[in-house]
Amino acid sequence: MTLPELKALQSRVGTTPDGVWGPKSIRACRDYMRSLMPSLNPWPKDNKRDIQAFFGAPGESNLVSFEFPFPTYYGGELVKKSRCHAKIKDALLRVLNDIKTRHGDDWMIMDAASDFAGIYNFRPMRGGTNISRHSWGIAIDMEAGTNGLHTPWPTKATMPIEIMECFAREGFMGLGWSIGRDAMHFEATQ
Repeated sequence: MTLPELKALQSRVGTTPDGVWGPKSIRACRDYMRSLMPSLNPWPKDNKRDIQAFFGAPGESNLVSFEFPFPTYYGGELVKKSRCHAKIKDALLRVLNDIKTRHGDDWMIMDAASDFAGIYNFRPMRGGTNISRHSWGIAIDMEAGTNGLHTPWPTKATMPIEIMECFAREGFMGLGWSIGRDAMHFEATQ
């Protein structure tokens, strides 16, 4: 991210545009994203007990298919469908359609949105033993190549804030803005 881009991002999230992404910018970004979320967030708190009470047991039993509303690619191959938890399907489609409606003419944003890296994958969290949110089919990864687990956002990771805003409007937590890395990951938790 260039210095002018970083300053523009700081202005967008409501902090002093000094070109340093530090604690004040991180706090302002979290506050900004949370301000976009519905006042009655539909998703459970981000802990196993609340997630399991809301979504049920992890696994494939609650998964449903959906079609992507714009050309989407996994590993360079066109994919037309995927599966997610039944309880997030409508909200996820609203997010994807919102991205398309708001940013369909912006090739940089759509390039990030169309680079699909998966939803359902029954596994532990990377580097841990807790079950991944992907094990419920309630998390989606996008543009993994430049937004990986250890890549700091926004200084190195390239996930556009516009995509993050679309997810936030439906109550989804984005790890890029909430923990400052793993910007590819969005989950139906609060």
